[in-house]
Amino acid sequence: MGDGLQSAGHHMDVYAASIDDILEEQEHYADQLKEYLFYAEALRSVCRKHELMQYDLEMSALDLASKKQQCEELSTGTVRTFSLKGVTNKLFGQETPEQREAKIKLLEEQIEEGEEQLKEQNLESCDFVQKSWQEIERFKEQKNRDLKEALINYAVMQISMCKKGIQVWGNAKECFSKM
Repeated sequence: MGDGLQSAGHHMDVYAASIDDILEEQEHYADQLKEYLFYAEALRSVCRKHELMQYDLEMSALDLASKKQQCEELSTGTVRTFSLKGVTNKLFGQETPEQREAKIKLLEEQIEEGEEQLKEQNLESCDFVQKSWQEIERFKEQKNRDLKEALINYAVMQISMCKKGIQVWGNAKECFSKM
């Protein structure tokens, strides 16, 4: 009976020693999957950057529209919206024509700069979106290949682990049946 127990114990020890190797392999597959978790975080940051670029673009467009309206109001002399400037003009009188012309000229320069800046931001945003889409498409293709390979390898590893377990238990059963 002692020989059978010793033999069965030996088979169990071999199986127990193989668990560390199996855990290391599983950790390897988990690390492969973690890469995609990190990529998802990187993708979130790309989306945040795009949102910030879009916000800057919208703010530039609003600023440009505001300057165009100010320039129009100064050149025509009529104020469409209620403003502090309109109230002070009514209370203290209009500006001199020279002051108005200087302000109009300054606003026109700012409008030109704003239009250039808006064009640059539009181009930069379009370029960013195009490059991001290319990178995302490349990632999708790579992801499909990598995940398929990782899952197949993980399934093969699980099958071999189960076969090894069946073999060990079969050997132990044989040892116990000899007792």
